[in-house]
Amino acid sequence: MSVLIILAVAFACYWAGNRFYGTRIERLFQVDPQRRTPAHELQDGVDYVPAKPHVLFAHHFAAIAGAGPIVGPTLACAYGIVPALVWVVVGAIFLGGVHDLSALIISVREKGHSIADIARKVLGPTGYGLMIGFLLLCLFMITATFLNLSVVALTSAYPAGKVGLQSPPEQTLRAYADQYPGKPMVAYPAHPWMPTSIAVKAPAPDSKTAVPEGELLAAAPVKTYTLMARIGGIASTSVLLITACAPFLGWLIYRRNLSARFTYPLAAFVCLSSVMLGLKFPVNVSVEQWRIFMTLYVVLASAIPVWLLLMPRDFVNVQILYVGVIGIFAGLLTWGAGTSTGVSTAMGTRDMPWFNYADGMQYIGMLWPMMLITVSCGAISGFHCLVSSGTSAKQLANEGDARRIAYRGMLLESMLAVAVILTLFVGLARTDYLQITHLDKNPVLAISLATGNLLHSAFHVPVWCGTVFGILLLEGFVVTTLDVAVRLTRYLLEELWKIVWSRPHPLLLNIWFNTGLAVLGMYVLSRWNALPVLWRVFGSANQMMAAMALLVVAAWMRQHGRRYAFALIPCVIMFVTTLTSTAITLRLNILSKNWSLTAACLILFALAFGMIVVGFRVFRNGTVPALSPEPA
Repeated sequence: MSVLIILAVAFACYWAGNRFYGTRIERLFQVDPQRRTPAHELQDGVDYVPAKPHVLFAHHFAAIAGAGPIVGPTLACAYGIVPALVWVVVGAIFLGGVHDLSALIISVREKGHSIADIARKVLGPTGYGLMIGFLLLCLFMITATFLNLSVVALTSAYPAGKVGLQSPPEQTLRAYADQYPGKPMVAYPAHPWMPTSIAVKAPAPDSKTAVPEGELLAAAPVKTYTLMARIGGIASTSVLLITACAPFLGWLIYRRNLSARFTYPLAAFVCLSSVMLGLKFPVNVSVEQWRIFMTLYVVLASAIPVWLLLMPRDFVNVQILYVGVIGIFAGLLTWGAGTSTGVSTAMGTRDMPWFNYADGMQYIGMLWPMMLITVSCGAISGFHCLVSSGTSAKQLANEGDARRIAYRGMLLESMLAVAVILTLFVGLARTDYLQITHLDKNPVLAISLATGNLLHSAFHVPVWCGTVFGILLLEGFVVTTLDVAVRLTRYLLEELWKIVWSRPHPLLLNIWFNTGLAVLGMYVLSRWNALPVLWRVFGSANQMMAAMALLVVAAWMRQHGRRYAFALIPCVIMFVTTLTSTAITLRLNILSKNWSLTAACLILFALAFGMIVVGFRVFRNGTVPALSPEPA
């Protein structure tokens, strides 16, 4: 029953936030459905493309959500579920939704220009340069973090017995695996649907001398043999098939103008087919092989026209996301109702606490500010301003749809974060949660297993099937964020060269050159840093970016003679929070001698303080800085 009460309160808050606060923000911006948008004014068939509202919402939601509202709340549940729930709901209504809607509207009013270019007009050339530098640094960290999340999801494996699959006796596993000496993972078909392998582990060597894994396995006198469910392989096949079908769907939607009553069923068919093929023909490759493949994919997706791959792929993939969100909420409602009637109360080991400050301190740090930046995208995310002003503003066909796309999109993302927190509460024991999420450092697997247990408890779906469903849900979010983020990085690099040189060399404005730079930075940073380490800096940078965007919004409103406190107050809150969290993370990186992220934290500090000084001078002087010439 507690789950139903939490859901009811959250839904009521979201409804009230959209109905009253969202419409108030619209009035402050004087939204006019009759005003011509850049998608029509500047239509070029590449970046400026009027999109149908349901297609744009699908693209926008998939792009902003990513893995943030899944992984962030999963990590933050170390404090217990209540702190994360409160911040997710309150933050989305009064900070995140305001941030997303404001960034979209001012970008539409400024002909689809990025938030950085708008900073040039309201904060002057210095603010523009600082904003460009900060956004680029953040985007490199965002793409590296999400690339690591992607390869973790696509290569995830877990003991078969813990996802409801029967395992042969260890003697059988040993006899089979010993035919392949020195291999730590041996493919072994033990289930008609779920791909499985035998994991061979040797005890840790007594000596500190490093021994190659193959030699250690061959020489070890005692080994353990565990049947592993290769959950990620199914998602791998699904990703490949959806990507291959996306150009055909893009042609149907944007060149043949196929009606939504045909495109939705077709997209659903592609999704279902991709999953069925994944079950029968899983793709199991190494982490590094997937890292290279995903890097090559985003090069292509981020350089070619949006209608050909990025938007149709998001449209297809969002079908999985919608089904996933609906399925999780249905599971929570069914489980909550069953708790009070004695129906399907399963999960007897459920012991996730309401509060647990001690574990939060141990694995993450102080409740404030670390919990806020760990939750990240579920409450407020600076990356959203890049999506709103980078792609969505160029595709918004009617200004009256802005709240529907941006504010409701943020609320839906927050609702997903609430569902994730409650899924962990229902579907995973505390000890399993801490082991998988914070010791094994695999939050992707933690939420996937919790989803499997929830759906099994609510609908008697096999645990392995629900776990695969969870992996597919998360991987869909990750990939859609990756390709959008790299495209946005390319846009900003093009703007940067126009700042540095008045007449940049044509190579510096080449799409493929800038896309290559964007993915190179992403790839190198993802190789240098593990996911949990990157997440701390990513969370701080991401929400510091939101503070900067809100500062630009407040300055823009002030320049146009309108009220701006609704943007300036959350701007100050997020600057204080993120500067404090960055200071804490800087100290940890220095102690661990992680010099790449130490340098990143120092640069974040310098850029943030510079932006604060510029903003303070603009508001103190009572005059708007002279507009500098637009880049050539």
